[in-house]
Amino acid sequence: MHSKENEGKEDKRRHFLFPVFMFIGMGIGFLLIESVGGLGFVSAMFIGMGLGFLFDNLIVIEERKISVEIPVKISGIATSIIGVLFIVGGTVALIAPELLEKLATYFIGLGFVVVGIFILIHGLRLVKSKLS
Repeated sequence: MHSKENEGKEDKRRHFLFPVFMFIGMGIGFLLIESVGGLGFVSAMFIGMGLGFLFDNLIVIEERKISVEIPVKISGIATSIIGVLFIVGGTVALIAPELLEKLATYFIGLGFVVVGIFILIHGLRLVKSKLS
């Protein structure tokens, strides 16, 4: 059952690493524009976003305690998959842009499926907590 005590504990968990990694990736991307071109910016930003998704799921920051946990909830696993897709897509865009062009529809399709599952799970969790 979902109690007020557990709800307060969940609220103390901090998720702030996504924007940190995204902005670091964007900064590196700006530095790559001269050598790689505009695709370097997008690639580095995607890699940063992917790392942000992964680290937000793996690193748990509660008040003054930092720990590493493997995500066991479906939403955490889905977000981790999104992170891996971003990292792979960004890396492929840097290394072999022509391959990304061929595989882009698959990456986008998989991304939408994972995001849809994530939204579904999150919605079901909200409904469940309202019923409790």
